[in-house]
Amino acid sequence: MKDIPFEKTSVEDITNTTWQELPPSKSLDKIWETHRFPKYESKPDIKLLMPWVQQLPPELRPRQLVIQYARIAHKLAELWKHPLACEKYFNELMIDNRGDRQGFPAEVALELAALQAYFTTNVLVQHYSVWGDRIG
Repeated sequence: MKDIPFEKTSVEDITNTTWQELPPSKSLDKIWETHRFPKYESKPDIKLLMPWVQQLPPELRPRQLVIQYARIAHKLAELWKHPLACEKYFNELMIDNRGDRQGFPAEVALELAALQAYFTTNVLVQHYSVWGDRIG
C-alpha cells in the first residue's frame, strides 16, 4: 500500500488559505412566506358561522373563539362534518408539537376543550364499527 503524500503546514496557514478560497456565502435565511398559509385580507365573516354555532348546545357555543379567532372557528365549522380531519385539527390546536407556542387565552382554551369533548363524545363516536375499528 502506498503512503499518502502530505506536507506539513501550520494551522494559521490553513485557516488563512481556506477562508480566502471559499466563495462568498449565500444567505441562509429561508423564505418562510412560501411555506406559510396565505394571509387573510380581512377577518372572516362571523355571520357565516351562525348556522354551525346555533346547532351546538347553548352552553357550548364558542363566543370568545368566534370573536378572537374567527379563522379557527371557520376551519372547525368546515371540518365538523369530516370527523377524522376535525379530530386531527383539534389535536393540532390543543397539543403544541413545536414547543414555542404561547397558547390560547384561558376563555378560548376552555371553549376549545369543551368543543373537543363534545365532538369526541357526540360526533366522533358515530364513526366506529362495533369492534372498535374506525370507519372512514
